[in-house]
Amino acid sequence: MNNDAVITYFPVGNGDTLQVHLSDKTDIIFDCNITQASEDEEDDNRYDVHSHLLKELKKDANKASHVDAFILTHPDQDHCRGFSEVFYTGDPAKHSSEDKKQGRILIDELWFSPRIFSKAEELCNDALAFRNEARRRMALYKAKSATRHLPGNRLRIIGTSKSEDLDGLDEIISHPGTFLNLINGSIKKDFSFFIHAPFKEDTDSTYKERNLTSVVLQARFDTPNQKRAVLAFFGGDAGCEVWENILDRSVDDTLEWDLFLAPHHCSWSYYSREAYKDNKIPSKKCIQLLNKKRQGAIVVASCKPIRDDDDNPPHYAAYQEYVKVVGKEKFFATMEYPNEDQPLPLEFRVTDNGPQKTEETSTSVIASSAAIRSTVGAPKTYG
Repeated sequence: MNNDAVITYFPVGNGDTLQVHLSDKTDIIFDCNITQASEDEEDDNRYDVHSHLLKELKKDANKASHVDAFILTHPDQDHCRGFSEVFYTGDPAKHSSEDKKQGRILIDELWFSPRIFSKAEELCNDALAFRNEARRRMALYKAKSATRHLPGNRLRIIGTSKSEDLDGLDEIISHPGTFLNLINGSIKKDFSFFIHAPFKEDTDSTYKERNLTSVVLQARFDTPNQKRAVLAFFGGDAGCEVWENILDRSVDDTLEWDLFLAPHHCSWSYYSREAYKDNKIPSKKCIQLLNKKRQGAIVVASCKPIRDDDDNPPHYAAYQEYVKVVGKEKFFATMEYPNEDQPLPLEFRVTDNGPQKTEETSTSVIASSAAIRSTVGAPKTYG
Protein backbone atom coordinates (compact mmCIF):
# COMPACT_ATOMS: atom_id res chain seq x y z
CA MET A 1 0.00 0.00 0.00
CA ASN A 2 1.35 3.41 -0.93
CA ASN A 3 0.82 6.58 1.11
CA ASP A 4 -2.49 7.53 -0.51
CA ALA A 5 -5.35 8.26 1.83
CA VAL A 6 -8.19 5.74 1.49
CA ILE A 7 -11.91 5.84 2.32
CA THR A 8 -13.58 2.46 2.87
CA TYR A 9 -17.34 1.92 3.09
CA PHE A 10 -18.22 -1.49 4.59
CA PRO A 11 -21.27 -3.58 3.59
CA VAL A 12 -23.22 -3.75 6.85
CA GLY A 13 -26.85 -3.75 5.68
CA ASN A 14 -28.94 -0.72 6.61
CA GLY A 15 -26.33 0.78 8.91
CA ASP A 16 -23.00 2.57 8.81
CA THR A 17 -19.40 1.53 9.25
CA LEU A 18 -16.68 3.34 7.34
CA GLN A 19 -12.96 3.85 7.72
CA VAL A 20 -10.84 6.85 6.71
CA HIS A 21 -7.14 6.01 6.43
CA LEU A 22 -4.93 9.08 6.08
CA SER A 23 -1.59 9.40 4.32
CA ASP A 24 0.26 9.37 7.68
CA LYS A 25 -1.48 6.08 8.64
CA THR A 26 -4.00 7.75 10.95
CA ASP A 27 -7.23 5.70 11.04
CA ILE A 28 -10.70 7.11 11.74
CA ILE A 29 -13.82 4.96 12.03
CA PHE A 30 -17.30 6.39 11.64
CA ASP A 31 -20.02 4.40 13.42
CA CYS A 32 -20.33 0.63 13.56
CA ASN A 33 -23.05 -1.84 12.67
CA ILE A 34 -21.13 -5.04 13.27
CA THR A 35 -23.24 -8.14 13.88
CA GLN A 36 -22.30 -11.58 15.11
CA ALA A 37 -23.60 -12.97 11.82
CA SER A 38 -20.68 -11.29 10.06
CA GLU A 39 -18.37 -13.79 11.81
CA ASP A 40 -20.14 -16.73 10.10
CA GLU A 41 -17.79 -18.15 7.46
CA GLU A 42 -20.74 -19.94 5.82
CA ASP A 43 -22.59 -16.69 5.13
CA ASP A 44 -20.96 -14.91 2.18
CA ASN A 45 -23.57 -12.17 2.36
CA ARG A 46 -22.09 -10.89 5.63
CA TYR A 47 -18.69 -9.25 5.50
CA ASP A 48 -16.42 -9.76 8.52
CA VAL A 49 -15.68 -6.12 9.39
CA HIS A 50 -14.15 -6.99 12.74
CA SER A 51 -11.49 -9.24 11.20
CA HIS A 52 -10.83 -6.63 8.52
CA LEU A 53 -10.14 -3.97 11.14
CA LEU A 54 -7.93 -6.27 13.20
CA LYS A 55 -5.87 -6.96 10.10
CA GLU A 56 -5.57 -3.34 8.98
CA LEU A 57 -5.31 -1.22 12.15
CA LYS A 58 -2.01 -0.38 13.80
CA LYS A 59 -0.82 -2.37 16.81
CA ASP A 60 1.12 -1.28 19.88
CA ALA A 61 4.08 -3.01 21.50
CA ASN A 62 1.71 -5.47 23.17
CA LYS A 63 0.10 -6.27 19.79
CA ALA A 64 -3.19 -4.67 20.81
CA SER A 65 -5.07 -3.00 17.93
CA HIS A 66 -5.70 0.76 18.03
CA VAL A 67 -7.85 3.18 16.05
CA ASP A 68 -6.89 6.85 16.26
CA ALA A 69 -10.47 8.13 16.43
CA PHE A 70 -13.97 6.64 16.54
CA ILE A 71 -16.74 9.06 15.55
CA LEU A 72 -20.31 8.23 16.60
CA THR A 73 -22.59 10.33 14.41
CA HIS A 74 -25.61 9.60 16.65
CA PRO A 75 -26.56 6.82 19.08
CA ASP A 76 -29.04 4.75 17.03
CA GLN A 77 -28.45 1.01 17.18
CA ASP A 78 -27.61 0.67 13.49
CA HIS A 79 -24.73 3.11 14.06
CA CYS A 80 -23.27 1.55 17.22
CA ARG A 81 -24.24 -2.13 17.07
CA GLY A 82 -21.35 -4.28 18.31
CA PHE A 83 -19.52 -1.36 19.90
CA SER A 84 -19.23 -2.94 23.36
CA GLU A 85 -17.73 -6.16 21.97
CA VAL A 86 -15.57 -4.94 19.09
CA PHE A 87 -14.11 -1.93 20.93
CA TYR A 88 -12.49 -1.73 24.34
CA THR A 89 -13.99 0.50 27.02
CA GLY A 90 -12.36 1.47 30.30
CA ASP A 91 -8.90 2.47 31.50
CA PRO A 92 -6.54 1.72 28.59
CA ALA A 93 -3.89 0.61 31.10
CA LYS A 94 -6.20 -2.29 32.02
CA HIS A 95 -6.59 -3.64 28.48
CA SER A 96 -5.98 -7.30 29.26
CA SER A 97 -4.74 -10.38 27.47
CA GLU A 98 -8.37 -11.52 27.34
CA ASP A 99 -9.37 -8.25 25.68
CA LYS A 100 -6.60 -8.78 23.14
CA LYS A 101 -7.71 -12.38 22.61
CA GLN A 102 -11.26 -11.19 21.94
CA GLY A 103 -9.92 -8.58 19.51
CA ARG A 104 -11.23 -5.55 21.42
CA ILE A 105 -9.86 -2.49 19.69
CA LEU A 106 -8.54 0.45 21.73
CA ILE A 107 -9.99 3.82 20.74
CA ASP A 108 -7.34 6.49 21.21
CA GLU A 109 -9.81 9.38 20.80
CA LEU A 110 -13.60 9.25 21.11
CA TRP A 111 -15.77 11.74 19.14
CA PHE A 112 -19.50 12.30 19.60
CA SER A 113 -22.36 14.77 19.75
CA PRO A 114 -23.74 16.02 23.11
CA ARG A 115 -27.23 14.63 22.34
CA ILE A 116 -26.16 11.27 23.75
CA PHE A 117 -26.63 12.78 27.23
CA SER A 118 -30.26 13.81 26.71
CA LYS A 119 -32.39 12.53 29.59
CA ALA A 120 -35.27 12.03 27.15
CA GLU A 121 -33.36 9.45 25.12
CA GLU A 122 -33.82 5.70 25.37
CA LEU A 123 -30.57 4.08 24.32
CA CYS A 124 -29.70 0.54 23.24
CA ASN A 125 -27.09 -1.37 25.22
CA ASP A 126 -24.24 -0.46 22.88
CA ALA A 127 -25.15 3.23 23.01
CA LEU A 128 -25.22 3.02 26.81
CA ALA A 129 -21.75 1.44 26.74
CA PHE A 130 -20.56 4.28 24.51
CA ARG A 131 -22.08 6.89 26.83
CA ASN A 132 -20.48 5.30 29.89
CA GLU A 133 -17.08 5.39 28.18
CA ALA A 134 -17.65 9.04 27.19
CA ARG A 135 -18.49 9.89 30.81
CA ARG A 136 -15.38 8.08 32.06
CA ARG A 137 -13.21 10.18 29.79
CA MET A 138 -15.11 13.39 30.54
CA ALA A 139 -14.45 12.88 34.24
CA LEU A 140 -10.71 12.80 33.53
CA TYR A 141 -10.91 16.14 31.68
CA LYS A 142 -13.05 17.77 34.36
CA ALA A 143 -10.61 16.63 37.03
CA LYS A 144 -7.66 17.90 34.92
CA SER A 145 -6.13 14.44 35.22
CA ALA A 146 -2.65 14.12 33.79
CA THR A 147 -3.85 10.97 31.98
CA ARG A 148 -6.60 12.72 30.01
CA HIS A 149 -4.30 13.36 27.05
CA LEU A 150 -3.09 9.78 26.79
CA PRO A 151 -4.29 7.54 23.94
CA GLY A 152 -7.36 5.68 25.14
CA ASN A 153 -8.55 8.64 27.23
CA ARG A 154 -8.73 11.40 24.61
CA LEU A 155 -12.03 13.01 23.74
CA ARG A 156 -13.58 15.32 21.14
CA ILE A 157 -17.13 16.69 21.40
CA ILE A 158 -18.74 17.93 18.19
CA GLY A 159 -21.44 20.55 18.63
CA THR A 160 -22.52 22.84 21.44
CA SER A 161 -25.17 22.47 24.11
CA LYS A 162 -26.38 24.12 27.29
CA SER A 163 -26.18 20.73 29.00
CA GLU A 164 -24.39 20.79 32.36
CA ASP A 165 -22.59 17.63 31.26
CA LEU A 166 -20.31 19.81 29.15
CA ASP A 167 -19.30 22.23 31.90
CA GLY A 168 -15.52 22.49 32.14
CA LEU A 169 -14.89 20.80 28.78
CA ASP A 170 -14.32 23.80 26.51
CA GLU A 171 -10.85 22.57 25.50
CA ILE A 172 -12.31 19.56 23.68
CA ILE A 173 -15.50 21.03 22.19
CA SER A 174 -15.52 21.83 18.46
CA HIS A 175 -18.28 24.01 17.04
CA PRO A 176 -20.21 23.95 13.76
CA GLY A 177 -18.81 26.41 11.25
CA THR A 178 -15.17 25.64 12.11
CA PHE A 179 -12.34 23.57 10.69
CA LEU A 180 -10.66 20.80 12.66
CA ASN A 181 -7.37 19.10 11.78
CA LEU A 182 -6.29 17.97 15.26
CA ILE A 183 -6.85 14.22 15.48
CA ASN A 184 -5.57 12.04 18.32
CA GLY A 185 -3.11 14.70 19.43
CA SER A 186 -1.64 15.24 15.96
CA ILE A 187 -2.18 18.20 13.62
CA LYS A 188 -2.76 17.01 10.06
CA LYS A 189 -1.17 19.00 7.24
CA ASP A 190 -3.04 17.35 4.37
CA PHE A 191 -6.43 16.66 5.94
CA SER A 192 -9.15 18.48 7.86
CA PHE A 193 -12.84 18.35 8.70
CA PHE A 194 -15.25 21.22 8.25
CA ILE A 195 -17.93 20.83 10.92
CA HIS A 196 -21.45 21.49 9.64
CA ALA A 197 -23.68 20.01 12.36
CA PRO A 198 -25.24 19.29 14.80
CA PHE A 199 -26.79 22.68 15.50
CA LYS A 200 -27.35 23.73 19.09
CA GLU A 201 -31.10 24.22 18.61
CA ASP A 202 -31.43 20.60 17.48
CA THR A 203 -29.12 19.17 20.14
CA ASP A 204 -30.98 20.85 23.00
CA SER A 205 -34.48 20.27 21.68
CA THR A 206 -36.39 17.61 23.62
CA TYR A 207 -38.70 16.77 20.72
CA LYS A 208 -36.26 16.58 17.80
CA GLU A 209 -35.42 13.11 16.53
CA ARG A 210 -31.92 11.78 17.21
CA ASN A 211 -31.31 11.63 13.47
CA LEU A 212 -31.51 15.42 13.32
CA THR A 213 -28.62 15.69 15.78
CA SER A 214 -26.22 13.63 13.65
CA VAL A 215 -22.64 14.81 13.28
CA VAL A 216 -22.23 16.18 9.72
CA LEU A 217 -18.69 16.70 8.40
CA GLN A 218 -17.06 17.63 5.13
CA ALA A 219 -13.70 15.80 4.95
CA ARG A 220 -11.01 17.61 2.94
CA PHE A 221 -8.03 15.69 1.57
CA ASP A 222 -4.94 17.26 0.01
CA THR A 223 -2.36 15.43 -2.08
CA PRO A 224 1.25 16.56 -2.65
CA ASN A 225 0.17 18.04 -5.99
CA GLN A 226 -3.42 19.12 -5.37
CA LYS A 227 -5.16 21.03 -2.61
CA ARG A 228 -8.68 19.80 -1.86
CA ALA A 229 -8.06 16.82 -4.11
CA VAL A 230 -11.02 14.98 -2.60
CA LEU A 231 -14.00 16.32 -0.64
CA ALA A 232 -16.26 13.83 1.12
CA PHE A 233 -19.51 14.32 3.05
CA PHE A 234 -20.43 12.16 6.04
CA GLY A 235 -23.71 12.95 7.76
CA GLY A 236 -25.13 9.97 9.61
CA ASP A 237 -28.92 10.06 9.45
CA ALA A 238 -29.33 13.85 9.23
CA GLY A 239 -32.69 14.72 7.68
CA CYS A 240 -33.96 17.27 5.20
CA GLU A 241 -34.26 20.22 7.58
CA VAL A 242 -30.65 19.80 8.74
CA TRP A 243 -29.34 19.82 5.18
CA GLU A 244 -31.50 22.84 4.31
CA ASN A 245 -29.98 24.68 7.29
CA ILE A 246 -26.50 23.64 6.21
CA LEU A 247 -27.11 25.10 2.75
CA ASP A 248 -28.41 28.37 4.22
CA ARG A 249 -25.51 28.79 6.66
CA SER A 250 -22.58 27.70 4.50
CA VAL A 251 -20.44 28.97 1.65
CA ASP A 252 -19.73 26.98 -1.52
CA ASP A 253 -16.23 26.05 -0.44
CA THR A 254 -17.65 23.97 2.41
CA LEU A 255 -20.51 22.48 0.38
CA GLU A 256 -18.63 21.02 -2.57
CA TRP A 257 -18.20 17.27 -2.71
CA ASP A 258 -16.76 14.35 -4.65
CA LEU A 259 -18.11 11.60 -2.37
CA PHE A 260 -21.49 11.89 -0.67
CA LEU A 261 -22.71 9.28 1.81
CA ALA A 262 -26.49 9.18 1.29
CA PRO A 263 -28.03 10.07 4.67
CA HIS A 264 -30.10 7.49 6.51
CA HIS A 265 -29.19 4.69 4.12
CA CYS A 266 -30.78 6.26 1.04
CA SER A 267 -34.04 7.13 2.75
CA TRP A 268 -36.55 9.72 1.52
CA SER A 269 -35.86 11.75 4.68
CA TYR A 270 -32.97 13.54 2.94
CA TYR A 271 -35.37 15.00 0.39
CA SER A 272 -38.38 15.88 2.52
CA ARG A 273 -39.52 16.49 6.07
CA GLU A 274 -42.64 14.51 5.20
CA ALA A 275 -43.17 10.89 4.25
CA TYR A 276 -43.09 10.12 0.54
CA LYS A 277 -46.80 9.32 0.48
CA ASP A 278 -47.50 12.85 1.74
CA ASN A 279 -44.93 14.69 -0.38
CA LYS A 280 -43.33 13.31 -3.53
CA ILE A 281 -41.53 16.57 -4.40
CA PRO A 282 -37.91 16.74 -3.18
CA SER A 283 -36.66 19.83 -1.35
CA LYS A 284 -35.20 22.38 -3.77
CA LYS A 285 -32.52 23.24 -1.23
CA CYS A 286 -31.45 19.62 -0.82
CA ILE A 287 -31.21 19.26 -4.59
CA GLN A 288 -29.25 22.52 -4.68
CA LEU A 289 -26.80 21.12 -2.14
CA LEU A 290 -26.32 17.95 -4.20
CA ASN A 291 -25.60 20.13 -7.21
CA LYS A 292 -22.52 21.44 -5.39
CA LYS A 293 -20.91 18.22 -6.67
CA ARG A 294 -17.62 18.34 -8.52
CA GLN A 295 -16.83 16.54 -11.77
CA GLY A 296 -17.08 12.77 -11.47
CA ALA A 297 -18.94 12.94 -8.14
CA ILE A 298 -20.07 9.67 -6.52
CA VAL A 299 -22.92 8.84 -4.13
CA VAL A 300 -22.55 5.89 -1.76
CA ALA A 301 -25.53 4.44 0.09
CA SER A 302 -24.80 2.22 3.08
CA CYS A 303 -27.84 0.04 2.66
CA LYS A 304 -29.29 -3.27 1.55
CA PRO A 305 -30.01 -3.85 -2.16
CA ILE A 306 -32.39 -1.23 -3.57
CA ARG A 307 -35.69 -2.47 -5.01
CA ASP A 308 -38.64 -0.74 -6.62
CA ASP A 309 -40.86 -1.32 -3.61
CA ASP A 310 -42.19 0.48 -0.53
CA ASP A 311 -39.10 0.08 1.64
CA ASN A 312 -37.67 3.18 3.33
CA PRO A 313 -34.73 2.87 3.74
CA PRO A 314 -33.52 2.33 1.12
CA HIS A 315 -36.15 4.26 -0.78
CA TYR A 316 -36.45 3.76 -4.51
CA ALA A 317 -37.57 7.33 -5.26
CA ALA A 318 -34.62 8.66 -3.23
CA TYR A 319 -32.30 6.43 -5.26
CA GLN A 320 -33.78 7.83 -8.48
CA GLU A 321 -33.12 11.40 -7.30
CA TYR A 322 -29.47 10.62 -6.56
CA VAL A 323 -29.11 9.00 -9.98
CA LYS A 324 -30.44 12.17 -11.60
CA VAL A 325 -27.52 14.04 -10.01
CA VAL A 326 -24.59 11.67 -10.57
CA GLY A 327 -25.76 9.02 -13.03
CA LYS A 328 -26.45 5.36 -12.41
CA GLU A 329 -22.80 4.35 -12.87
CA LYS A 330 -21.75 6.74 -10.08
CA PHE A 331 -24.19 5.44 -7.47
CA PHE A 332 -23.15 2.54 -5.24
CA ALA A 333 -25.21 0.64 -2.66
CA THR A 334 -22.79 -1.15 -0.34
CA MET A 335 -24.76 -4.42 -0.14
CA GLU A 336 -24.79 -4.62 -3.94
CA TYR A 337 -21.05 -4.10 -4.48
CA PRO A 338 -19.59 -5.86 -6.35
CA ASN A 339 -22.64 -8.14 -6.20
CA GLU A 340 -25.42 -9.06 -3.81
CA ASP A 341 -24.17 -12.60 -3.18
CA GLN A 342 -20.81 -11.58 -1.75
CA PRO A 343 -20.61 -7.85 -1.01
CA LEU A 344 -17.17 -6.44 -0.30
CA PRO A 345 -15.86 -3.14 1.06
CA LEU A 346 -16.13 -0.23 -1.37
CA GLU A 347 -12.79 1.53 -1.35
CA PHE A 348 -11.67 4.84 -2.84
CA ARG A 349 -8.09 6.10 -2.99
CA VAL A 350 -7.43 9.82 -2.74
CA THR A 351 -5.54 10.93 -5.85
CA ASP A 352 -4.65 14.17 -7.61
CA ASN A 353 -7.60 13.50 -9.91
CA GLY A 354 -10.15 12.88 -7.20
CA PRO A 355 -11.41 9.63 -5.65
CA GLN A 356 -10.44 6.51 -7.58
CA LYS A 357 -12.32 3.29 -6.84
CA THR A 358 -10.01 0.35 -6.21
CA GLU A 359 -10.82 -3.08 -7.52
CA GLU A 360 -12.08 -5.78 -5.17
CA THR A 361 -8.75 -6.02 -3.33
CA SER A 362 -10.45 -6.94 -0.07
CA THR A 363 -10.92 -10.53 -1.23
CA SER A 364 -7.62 -11.24 0.51
CA VAL A 365 -9.17 -10.14 3.78
CA ILE A 366 -11.89 -12.77 3.44
CA ALA A 367 -9.27 -15.44 2.84
CA SER A 368 -7.41 -14.47 5.99
CA SER A 369 -10.47 -14.01 8.22
CA ALA A 370 -10.43 -17.55 9.57
CA ALA A 371 -6.77 -17.25 10.50
CA ILE A 372 -7.43 -13.97 12.28
CA ARG A 373 -10.35 -15.44 14.22
CA SER A 374 -8.27 -18.41 15.33
CA THR A 375 -5.83 -15.93 16.84
CA VAL A 376 -8.14 -13.40 18.43
CA GLY A 377 -11.25 -15.43 19.10
CA ALA A 378 -14.78 -14.44 18.14
CA PRO A 379 -16.90 -11.97 20.13
CA LYS A 380 -19.60 -13.74 22.11
CA THR A 381 -22.51 -11.37 21.69
CA TYR A 382 -23.44 -8.27 19.73
CA GLY A 383 -26.09 -5.58 20.00
